Amino acid sequence: MLTAMKGEADSTTHRGDTRKQRIFYAIFLPFGAAVNLALGLIVLTELKVEGDFGWLELGTGAFCCAIAGWLAASSWSRFYWKRSMAIQVARWRRIADAFFVWLEDAPVPPETVKSLKSSLEEVAAG
Repeated sequence: MLTAMKGEADSTTHRGDTRKQRIFYAIFLPFGAAVNLALGLIVLTELKVEGDFGWLELGTGAFCCAIAGWLAASSWSRFYWKRSMAIQVARWRRIADAFFVWLEDAPVPPETVKSLKSSLEEVAAG
């Protein structure tokens, strides 16, 4: 059951993304985080707390590391919530399918069931 949910979640993961969004989140965000982390570590390892600019160097290195962490956290958060939403949509689709099977056995006019099904498909597609 878990593998079925994972497969359904993976199939809906990139459904609403444009090509530019996929490139941004797959290439630019990890690259930006790595560059900021490297820059921050370089600044912090070359740190010389002499004079008035030592604290400025420390602040710059810490700021670069903070930006790298923020970029990594935003990338992880987007991945996590997109995956969670895909799993939730898959679960609701299974619930709706079970509901329609139950409705097909009930004495309800077929036109009503068809209109309900089409309205749910419109909502799911939107």
